[in-house]
Order: sequence, then structure tokens, then C-alpha cells
Amino acid sequence: MGFVLEEAAYPMPALELTLRKKSLLALLAGWLVVIGGGDNKLEAQFSPFPETTSQAGEGREIRETVPPDLADLTINPRSSSADRIARIFNRNLRDIEESQADIVAQLETLPRVSRELQRVTGFGYHSGAAKQRPKWVQIDMGEVVNPDAVALFPVTAEVDDETVYGYGFPRGFRIDISSEEDFRNYETIVEARLEDPAGLKRWPYLRQMEGYSGRYIRITATALWRSPSTGQEVFALSEIMVLKGGRNLAVGKGVSALDTEDRADQWSTRFVSDGITTLGIPHGETESPSLGFRARSEGPATTSWVQVDLGESMKIDQVEIILADPPATVPDPTVRFPYPMKIELSEAPDMREATLLGHFNPSQIGMIGANPLIVPVKDSYGRYVRISVEGSTKSPARISFDLAELIVYSGTQNVAAGKPVSAMHPLVIRSWSPDYLVDGFSSRRNLVSYDAWIIELLKRNRLVRTWNEKEDQRLRLVDQTVTHGVASIGSGVAGVLAFVLIALSRGRVKRRKDLESLRQRIASDLHDDIGSNLSSIALLAELGKTEVEEPDLVLEELSDIKVTADKTIESMRDIVWLIRPGEETWAQMLTRFRETASKLLRAHEYTFVVHGEAHDDRLPLEFKRDLFLIYKEVLNNIVRHAGATKVEIEIDCKRHRLQMKISDNGRGFNNLDQEFREGNGLRNLRMRAQAIGGSLRVRSALDEGTTVQLMVPMP
Repeated sequence: MGFVLEEAAYPMPALELTLRKKSLLALLAGWLVVIGGGDNKLEAQFSPFPETTSQAGEGREIRETVPPDLADLTINPRSSSADRIARIFNRNLRDIEESQADIVAQLETLPRVSRELQRVTGFGYHSGAAKQRPKWVQIDMGEVVNPDAVALFPVTAEVDDETVYGYGFPRGFRIDISSEEDFRNYETIVEARLEDPAGLKRWPYLRQMEGYSGRYIRITATALWRSPSTGQEVFALSEIMVLKGGRNLAVGKGVSALDTEDRADQWSTRFVSDGITTLGIPHGETESPSLGFRARSEGPATTSWVQVDLGESMKIDQVEIILADPPATVPDPTVRFPYPMKIELSEAPDMREATLLGHFNPSQIGMIGANPLIVPVKDSYGRYVRISVEGSTKSPARISFDLAELIVYSGTQNVAAGKPVSAMHPLVIRSWSPDYLVDGFSSRRNLVSYDAWIIELLKRNRLVRTWNEKEDQRLRLVDQTVTHGVASIGSGVAGVLAFVLIALSRGRVKRRKDLESLRQRIASDLHDDIGSNLSSIALLAELGKTEVEEPDLVLEELSDIKVTADKTIESMRDIVWLIRPGEETWAQMLTRFRETASKLLRAHEYTFVVHGEAHDDRLPLEFKRDLFLIYKEVLNNIVRHAGATKVEIEIDCKRHRLQMKISDNGRGFNNLDQEFREGNGLRNLRMRAQAIGGSLRVRSALDEGTTVQLMVPMP
């Protein structure tokens, strides 16, 4: 979840320092924070799509055939001897696998879901400790509405070191609508009960309706969720959406409840109507032909803007902004949009007598994650909607910002679609143009209405459940077929199978040892890099407490915290990327190399040249890890020590061998001198190269730059 991005709800001056601390200390280092929630320790909120379909805390070994992600289901057929034998002798097994392939084909026509980062703030609504029953929460729409649908989003969270899907989602509930706040007279829209009370609640609950109207919508928990470990009864929701014409009318509306557990930025009734979920942006399946709008000032500037002309003056009810998110980048709102943003509405193109709709600093924008920035508007009319960014006035620099889409609602209609767009510093190049700001696409795919999106997600959920059921049938069938085959063939085949099983067992032992070794290295990386940075943040924050009488020193400490936290984000992102399944091909490795160069060498003139084809063969984790760390360490050394202005990166992958050469024109050092002794940095580079079967050459001379060349066989 998050918070209601609404000017009235968050006065900027009073909240600026608080939000800065939250974003730096809580959000960026939040994976270490433990948040108390009643008798449960609620550590973080996750996307409902885990790395595998196994449940934390069950103590089960993960099956090799389980798809790595429910959001992007793929078939990974086992290639063991048992599977191959079963396919030959059992037609039913082949039929099941064909059915699974058909399910995957259907899933390819349904929307994909972007995995959201974990959240350590703003989970949603959480009931209080009052003994009164039944528990309820309700939304005041501010006026009578006749919605098309109501959607309830469950909380997926880490509770007492165990992932819980549907934390606090009631086993039975009722949705009512009324024009009276105390619900003396009301209509019941639906009374529902989960089909399997013990089952997992990963997806939103959607109820479509027709013919109902009222100002207040209440969700009453008739049967509460009960914690399996503590027995505590809880009512919790991540988000409530009231949909009309595809628009979420509930964003920013007032919420009340029988009782609530308010915990600062963790649980609050306001989080249940902020429009922020762990499912992100409502995408369709059509790939985007554009990336959006890009602004680039030619020289130093303190402000820039882009605006849409709606054609005539009209009532504006809501503005949505979707940040640009090119497929080649790693999503991070704090990096993608580092400026304060102002949204205005006016009758004149020069914004005379403009109405301020919202003003947000980078910390607030960063809190939305992979969600639209939604700004509710009340009683405002105008023709022009402008988005302005504000650069530094003390040391002006070139302004650079990107937006994917601007949506302006009048009623339930997006009146900005296809309208003329003007800007102060527009850049028109390839997939970037002002016109792309209102083309109905994000940087990834087409945008769809919330109700259509949720319906497609529910179809995906049913197909995934069917696939898993068939997978269980397939595994049982393989076991049965192999058992009967062994009994029929006799002791000879049994001996062969025993040999195969022993070989497989030894392979598993080796894999476990390799995994343990990898875990130790990752733990070392976390301790050395992330741990050091977090200790620095804590120390700087402690120093800031003693310098409250000196504002300049406090600002300096906060700037240091920001720089250190950014480094921590980058290090954490690299570690997560190195161990994440599904991102282990050479093509994706090259993409990561380009992204790293663009971030680290932003102050340098550099070239990045690749020879050979970028194939999609999977790379072993060990090879990927050591190769990437060699590459990143070389670039870091150039940035920190070389004093270079130009860098050349050349990568050649031919005939199953990789050659990587990185040269700079920096101050260099004389490594051919007999008295030269290599430091720890060069020794570590050579050790990593040897670990993947490669060789490393370093050539350098004073004032003539340095060249590092790596030769390694491709796995």
C-alpha cells in the first residue's frame, strides 16, 4: 500500500523531514525493520507472486517442476530417468503434459503482472483490539454513486518469518451500500464466504453489480481470519476499490471503521483508499510502441514543464501520472524521478490564475512503487493541465525527466487521450515524443481499466491453480508408472535404476554444497557492503540528533545519508539480480552491463561496443556472479581512482570464448616496474577470473591510462 497522494492530506512543510527519514531509513533499509502488528511480527508486505509456489515454513523441499513464478508461468519438465520412462509407457502422462502446455498458451494471452518491491510501510487497514463484533470498515464516497464493481485487495505479508497470503482477509464477509452513515437503511450487494477457508488468498476479490446506489460502502467481516500460530483474530485489507467506468472512485475518500490499529506509516484507514497496491499498474497484453515523454534542457535550468490542452474548459475529477519505465531499466521511482513535482489546472495556457492540484517531493513519489501517481480533484474546472518539475536554484543543472502517460478524468472519461501536448524542453527521438504522453500506453504495455484488468487476473489465477493440480496428477502418475515398471522388468533394471538414483543423489549433494557456498558468499557481500552502508546511515542519523542547533550541518548529514542510501539500493539491487531466477542469459547480462555503465560512468565520455550475437542460453549463477563483479569493480576503480575522462568498453563473444576489454585515459600506474606490487583489488580480480576459468591482463603506464583485458571460456 502507501499513502493518499493528496495535498490536503499531507501539508508539505510539516511532513518533508519525516518523509525523508522514512524513505531513507525505513524504505531503503526496511528489510531489516520488524514492525509489530498485535501478537504477530509483521515484517514486510509483498507482491502475491513468490519465487516459487511453496509456502514458507512448510519445511518442504521445492519440486523441480514447480514454475518459478505464478505471474509468468512456464513449463519446466523434469528430465530425470523416471520421467522419460513414464512418457514412453503411459499415454495419460503425455495427455496431462499437453493440457499443461495448452494452459500456458492461454496464459500468454492474459495480462502479465509486474512484481512489486516489498513494502515496509503503508500495508492498509488493520482492525483494533475491541471485542465488539462484527468488525467493519466503510468508505464515504462524498456523494451518491452507482458503481459498476467493488474490489477488495488482500494483504500478502511476512509474519513471524513466514509468508502469509491473505493476512487478515475475512473467511466470510458482506458488502453493503447505503445513503446513511450509520447504515440504518442499506442494501446488501453480496454476502460471500471463501470456498476454502484454509486456502490462500492471493488475488483481489471482485464483485460486479448493477442497480445499486449510495454514498457509503461498508465491508463487514462476518467470519474473521484467525492466525494459525497465535489464534489471534484479525480483519485486514490492503485496498478497497469502488469502480465506475474503469476508474477507481474511492481514491482519497474518507474511511472509517468500527475500530482500527493506527501505527504511523504502517496501518491506517487512509491506506485502504490510496490507490496503491502490490499488483502495480493495470496493464493489458499489447506491447507498447512508445516509451512516453522525455524532457531534456540544453543548458542549466531551474524548472521545466509539460502540459496537455483538453480543448475546452471542463470539470476535472482526477489526474493520474504513470512514470516512465523502459524495459531495459530496473524500476526505481526514486531514481527515475528525482525532482519535486507540481500539478496545476488553468483556463490559460500560461497558467494564469492556476489551481494547484498537488505538490509532491521525490520521497513521496518514490513511495508509490510500480503504481500510478493518483491525484483526486474536487470542484475544479480548467482546460490546461500542467506538470512542472523544480530543479535546484542554488546550483542549476540540466533538467532531465521522463513520464510514460498522463490521464485526466472528467467523470469516468479520460479527456486527455489523444489531445495536444506542449512542453518547455521536449526531446523527440525514437520512442520518445510529447504525443506519446497521451497515447494510452505505459512504457511497457497498453493500459486497461481496473475492472477488466482484475477479471483477467482472476482468469490467470484459475488457470494457474488448474496447472498445479495437473502437475500433482503428473507427479503421481510418474511415480505409479515407474513403480509398476520396476516390478515388471526385474532385478536387472532395478540395479540400473539404483545406479541412476545414486548418481542423482550425489549430484544433489554437490548442488547443496554449491548452494551453501553461494549463500556464504552472498552473506559476506551483505555484511561487507550493505551492512557497512547501513552502519554509516545509523551513525550519520545519530550525529544529526546532536546538531539540531546547526541547520547547515543537519542538511549535510541528510545529504550524506541520501548518498549512502543510494549506494545501498544499488548494491542490494545487484545482489538480488545476481541470485534471481529467470535472469541468467547472456543477452540479459549484456543489458545489465549497459545499465551499470550508464549509472557509474554518467560523468564520463564512454563507448560500449559488443561483437558477436547475444544468445539466450542460461548462464550458471557462479559464472554470472563473478563476471559481473569483475566488470563492476573495474568500472568502480575507474570512477574512484583513475581520474579519467574517456572510457572504452569492448566485449567480444565468439567461438565459445568471451573477451572483455576496458580501457581508460586516466592517470594510470606503472605496473611493469620491477618494484610494483599488486594490491588487494587486483588480486581479487585475478582470483575471480581464475574461479571461472579465465585469465586477466592489466596494462598501465603513468599518465597513459589503464587497460584491463579478461579472457574466459563461455560455459
